[in-house]
Amino acid sequence: MNFVFKSIKIHRIFEAGIMIKAFVGIFETLGGILMAVSGQKLIDNIVVFLIRQEILDDPNDIIAGYFSGLSENFSLSTQIFAVAYLLFHGIINVFLAAALLRGKMWAYPLAIWLFSSFMVYQAYRYFHTFSGILLILIIFDVFVVSVIWLEFRRKKRRLIEAA
Repeated sequence: MNFVFKSIKIHRIFEAGIMIKAFVGIFETLGGILMAVSGQKLIDNIVVFLIRQEILDDPNDIIAGYFSGLSENFSLSTQIFAVAYLLFHGIINVFLAAALLRGKMWAYPLAIWLFSSFMVYQAYRYFHTFSGILLILIIFDVFVVSVIWLEFRRKKRRLIEAA
């Protein structure tokens, strides 16, 4: 009975994690499209929105100045990379999330492999930028990959038992 309860909890955690990946994928895809269409203007508007209050409170604010500088130095090649990454990562997340939620067995190993590949890239970027956001994404992806693995084992076990 305890195994069944743990199995149900893992399945619910799996579903929640995959739903989050799907929503993030949708927002990444939309963000990539928006960035492709509006380019530098979108980035400038986002930065202004984020730092507006800080600049009003303290025109010499270091953090606001840092983000303002990032916006000004956002090159065309960086923009193209960001658009490609957001679109690719977002579409992959949505596609795999949909397949996983439908219980497609081929999607489990593919998702583990692709999400792990993205984690390797995120870890590489983290050690160049030390971005807290990247660290949070890596930790979340480790969690999601672990839950996908557990759910995959559970589904395989059920298929073997049914045979």
